[in-house]
Order: sequence, then C-alpha cells, then structure tokens
Amino acid sequence: MSVLKSLSAVLASALFLASCAASPLVSPLQPGRALSSPLQALSQSAFSAGAYQNFQAQPQLPVGKEPRKAVKLTYMMADDEGHQSPWSRQMLEMMDDLPQNQVYNLVFRDGNQMGDSRLYYLQEADTDPKTVRAPQSVLAPGVGEVQSNNPAVFSEVLKWSLDRYPAQYKYLQIYTHGGGLMGIGTDKVQTAPSGQILPATQQQKMLTPALLNGAMRQALRGRKLDLVYFRACLMGNLEALYELTGTVDYALASEDVSYSVENSNITMTRMFDDMAGQGVAPREIARQLAIQANAKNGGKRQGYTTLAAFDLNQLGGLKTAVNQLANVLKAKMPTHGAQIRAVYLSVPGFKENNEGYFLRDFWAFGSALLEQINDPQIEAAVLNARRAQEAATIHARDSFGAKANGLSILMPPGTALAEDKYRNYLLKTYQETRFARESAWDDFLLALSDFMRSTPAPVFED
Repeated sequence: MSVLKSLSAVLASALFLASCAASPLVSPLQPGRALSSPLQALSQSAFSAGAYQNFQAQPQLPVGKEPRKAVKLTYMMADDEGHQSPWSRQMLEMMDDLPQNQVYNLVFRDGNQMGDSRLYYLQEADTDPKTVRAPQSVLAPGVGEVQSNNPAVFSEVLKWSLDRYPAQYKYLQIYTHGGGLMGIGTDKVQTAPSGQILPATQQQKMLTPALLNGAMRQALRGRKLDLVYFRACLMGNLEALYELTGTVDYALASEDVSYSVENSNITMTRMFDDMAGQGVAPREIARQLAIQANAKNGGKRQGYTTLAAFDLNQLGGLKTAVNQLANVLKAKMPTHGAQIRAVYLSVPGFKENNEGYFLRDFWAFGSALLEQINDPQIEAAVLNARRAQEAATIHARDSFGAKANGLSILMPPGTALAEDKYRNYLLKTYQETRFARESAWDDFLLALSDFMRSTPAPVFED
C-alpha cells in the first residue's frame, strides 16, 4: 500500500489513501496504487452516467423460475494492474464449483483483459477447479468491455440480477479497491459501450457512497439489500455506511486496509455462499463472516487487521449520539479547547508513523476524551455514543487494541485541520455526504479548526 511517511508529505501531496494490499503470502508488500485525494474524489459524486446514460443490461442468460432462499450478486471491479484481477478469477473459479441448489448465484467480473466484462450465472457445480463452465454473457450485444465503476452499469447489473432471480434474501458482495468516504471501485481501462476509450472528462475515479447508494436505490425500486459484504479497504467508515441506511440492512466492512489472501477472498466467499444456500439469516451470516476474518489474532495473513459486522438500521441512533458529542465538544471549546486539541492530535492512525489517513477510529477518539479530560458532560456524551455504537455493531475484532473498534470517522490529520484546504473541504465537498448534512460532526471539526488557528499550540524547548 502507499503510505505517506510524514505530515509534511501529506501536506505536499494532499491526503492520498492507499489501495487495498496484495497478499503478503504471495509476495512482499509493495506500494499499491494510491487513490485520489479526498479533497478531489468526493467532487466526483456529481458525475453523471456519461456514455452509459441510456445503457440497459441485456445479458443472454437463463433466468430463475422458482423462488429460492437467496440471490447473491458478487460484483468485481477488478480491472487493475495488480493483484485483484488474478484473485477475482480465482474467486470465480471457486464459486463455480459450489452447489447452487438453494441460491441464485451471479458474478459480474471486469478483469484486466480488454473485452472480459462478463456476467456469470453459476447454474450448477463444476467439478474442475480450474475451469468456469457456468453460462456467461456480455452485458449487452456487442459490449465486451464496460466502465465497471460507472453507477449506471452497477445499477443495471444489480437490477437485472434481482429482477430475474426471485429469492427471500438479497445479497451483494463487492470486490474492489476502497477508500472509505471517498467510495469504492477503480477501473484501469474505461470504455464507452461502443468500445472506445472514454475521454479524461468522462473517466470515473471511483463510485462515491452517494453514487453507490443512488445506484442501489435505482436498482432496488423500494426493495432492500439484506447484506452487503465490502471486500474492499476502508469501508468500515461511518460516513460511507450511513449513506446506505434505508437501502441495506447489514454490512460487513473493514476500517483499515484489507489483504487478498486465501481466507478473505476464497474461504469467506465460500462461507457466504454456503450460508446463503442454507437459508441462514442475514444478521447471522454477517456475524459468522466477521468471526471467520480472525482479525484479532490472524491479522493481514488472514486478510484483515480489523473487520466488523454492522446493523445499518441502528446507525440513525449513532448519528444522533455523534451529534450530541459534537455539540458538547463545540460548546466546551472556549474552556477546554487546549485539551480537546491535545486529544484530537493524540488519536493514533492504524499504522505506525502513518499520518496518511484522514480517517481515525471513533471509539479510540472517545477513549482519549475519557482519559485526558475530566468533564461530566463530555463523559456522558462519550458513553452515550458508545452505547449507540455497540447497538449498531454485531461483531467487531481487530489487532490494534485501543486504536480501533470497527468504525472510522473523518478526522483530518494533525494540525492540518487548520489549513484552508481542509476547511474548504469541510465546507463544500464533505457536505456531499449524507452524514455531513445530517450531523454536527463537521461543525465540531470547524470549531476545532477555528481554535487551532486562533490559539497556536505551545512550543516546548529542549
């Protein structure tokens, strides 16, 4: 993964996030392709469907006739120059071998070969682990390559899959690069339906949470997804997950970088498919997958240093609790500003010496407040927020101790919060997230920024 080594590098490069990492079992960890700056990426949420404005999915596949226990779409935006394209192929070959009696199992894969964008219907188990014999189709006649991170393409694939395969439960697994509130999904070769490479003005950097939710809603048309498994980095983020409330019941996500290894990509995908076919309830599937991640003890060799399962129906209560905490901290700024600043600066990132993330663990922020500030109102607000987070968390494990407890929130690094570019981000681009518009978290960050600008931190001489 790409990690900025110092705060000065962050300020010079404007907050790059790392892409999801390759398997440490296959090769030594190499720097991944960095995702865009959050100051730039979220502005993409106004991006239109572009060349896919009138695109309709028309795959030539057998359709379901009788209702089954579940329908599951695995959507792989894996057109990259690194590990995701070959791993996505391995995942497809494994799923093709599974019994499909009680689940309608579909896989969309866009790998790194030109013309390989395909939708697969895994109709029956294949006995050969290195072949894929399931029916497959391009998304529309003559369209062999698509812009897979385009919201219109994603929405059409999801809608077509759910409309034609009736089932009690509706599941989605997404395998791609992730960036928390920046969104998900990269695509190295972005083409129009005609096959022509799209101009730079129509290149989609990523699918922001707002675009993702809008695409889901357009596909669902009043229905809900029972569970979404984000097999992507950094999506255990409050802003990203809150965007999906009312659209998705349960979600499984990591607030840190995740790794492509046997457990995360193959074992957990197989478990998901098996439990879906057995009719296991969505909440329990999410819980069991979070346990299987073995994030506390296994770490990156199991694919996750942190993973949590969430009940998104409870995030409204957490948002209300965050509002209360934010308003208390804002009100305390005149008397406790120096302490609040010290707390904010003390909250660690997930990696040693890493100021590259603009996300921090929300629980760790609460821990620092309780440890460093003796104030009954702040204490009450922190404890209330913790109860709300516990209500929204089905299962969470991590290998970071006090540094993480499953859910991140926007916290621009260090004293950079006082810089004009971060303030402008909070005032403009951050407002494109539903959480920013409906919460007071941005008000707290701006109040702290005001304090940092008006009251320089003390400098201690050696």
